Amino acid sequence: MAAVVTSLVVTNPLSDFNKIGYNTYLYTPSTYSPPTSPLILFFSWNGAVAKHIAKYTVAYQRLFPSARIVLIRCFTTDTFRTKATYRAQHTPAREVVHEHIKSGGEVLVHSSSNGGGNQVVEFAKGWVDVYNSLLPMRCQILDSGPGLGTWMKSHAAISASFPKSIFWRYLGSTAVHFLLALVFIFNNVTRSENKMVVMSRQLNDPEIFNNGVPRVYLYSKADQMVDWTEVEDHADQAVGNGWGVERVRFEKSPHVGHILEDGEKYWSAVVQGWEKGGGL
Repeated sequence: MAAVVTSLVVTNPLSDFNKIGYNTYLYTPSTYSPPTSPLILFFSWNGAVAKHIAKYTVAYQRLFPSARIVLIRCFTTDTFRTKATYRAQHTPAREVVHEHIKSGGEVLVHSSSNGGGNQVVEFAKGWVDVYNSLLPMRCQILDSGPGLGTWMKSHAAISASFPKSIFWRYLGSTAVHFLLALVFIFNNVTRSENKMVVMSRQLNDPEIFNNGVPRVYLYSKADQMVDWTEVEDHADQAVGNGWGVERVRFEKSPHVGHILEDGEKYWSAVVQGWEKGGGL
């Protein structure tokens, strides 16, 4: 485990992945052979750059050397797609996952932050629409989320994807406030709920996700973008809806940065979740 969890500096990040669709990438090792090989379905956080995503994908490659990895990235505009657009954009990944499952393989689903959370919800709803069944999972990992998308935390989350320059610090901040104001006005005019509130509720909907699948919540008290109490409340609601839940709390790590505080703790929780799922 120690060789996996140390801080990773990855050269040519994601160069071993092939793009198969919109923001969708596939890694297939030569040893991949279902049903014994797993598939990792990884939904990255909003605006995540390749070098940061690779710290997770490389760790998964070391933990599960024969695993296929499907990566779905997201950016701010991807939060506001229509149902039809989500279904179309997720088709390549959905077909890869379906092929794996038909071959008898098992799936670990990992989503990061609200960006990844929104994507996994839309993917799961699309699965129900297309296959008339719940997305088969052996284990579900929720990293740094979900949160309820309050104004300032949403501002922090979106702004984090901008370049770290004075120009973007001020102009970008103003643009994000303007975007959030437009969303607020739209929600009030149309009497719509905050999208992140809806996403959080749907993550705990047994008609969208199988509540027999073990869940692991990875979160931090120091997170400035998703309040840790919101994550714990969500985990409590999941338990109330029938889920078996493991909460893994960090004390000092930043948003989607828990491997920096204690990588061994982080990846041990992931592996334990996978092993627990084997008892289904």
